Amino acid sequence: MNLKDKLVKSAPARKGKAALNRVPRMIRRLQASDADYATHPPIIVNSLPKSGTHLMMQLADALPGVVNYGTFLAQTPSLTLKERSRAQIDARIAALAPGEVVGAHLYYSPETAAAFAKRNALHLFIWRDPRDVILSEAHYLAEMARFHAMHATFKKISDPEARVKLALTGDGTSRYPDAHARVAPYLGWCDDPQAVVMRYERAIHPKTQAGEVARVVAAFVKQGGEVADQAILTQSLVQAVAPKHSHTFHKGGVARWMQEMSTSNQALAKDIMPSLIALAQADPIPGQSTEEQA
Repeated sequence: MNLKDKLVKSAPARKGKAALNRVPRMIRRLQASDADYATHPPIIVNSLPKSGTHLMMQLADALPGVVNYGTFLAQTPSLTLKERSRAQIDARIAALAPGEVVGAHLYYSPETAAAFAKRNALHLFIWRDPRDVILSEAHYLAEMARFHAMHATFKKISDPEARVKLALTGDGTSRYPDAHARVAPYLGWCDDPQAVVMRYERAIHPKTQAGEVARVVAAFVKQGGEVADQAILTQSLVQAVAPKHSHTFHKGGVARWMQEMSTSNQALAKDIMPSLIALAQADPIPGQSTEEQA
């Protein structure tokens, strides 16, 4: 991604876009009827952070009849890391416009799932092996996230291994707890029958990518979206996937933790988030060896 694209997609630029779009978004919502939501479902692209949010946004933005106002729903905004209440999240979901594509990092709760359903929203949830999530987060917080509350702390640490260790253990505060406490609240979505749940590893794998995209298209149609030809749209959406165009993209890839995470940090990851790693191991990826799942 060139400098111009990075500036356009930077946090200040994205927040500025959302601010400029508040009025047209509000007008569209106030003029909408239940029928508008039935035929133009809002698309909520929810993710475990550092798991392919922008990849899924690329898919959603390419669906027919959608509009992206730059809205983002965060359970814990990066600037403060202060958790929003359920009432605040519910209010933001209720404010979605018909056909609006919105990015999100939202914890699982039955109440939030019910709020999605009330708005007839199509919920797309993407996640990734938590060890690769932590590896990516450590780099992101140190080198890219200038407006994140933990950026200064990570930036001061020059040793990549020490950064990963901090991302695993947390800083001992409720603001930035250990990896299990930060990741686990999202993964309840994996068992939600109303969500389209996707593994990042499958979304980029050439053997499974088309099938995963086809599931998104089928769910969009089931939710009320109008599609002329599902096969043609699926092919078009596959071509729209370009992870490197994301302003937060670093390396991507599958099982990077095996090469880039130290042996001691791998062991620490198993100690801190054994159930989350077990969840990833129970969902094997095509072409990935048993050793890569361990």
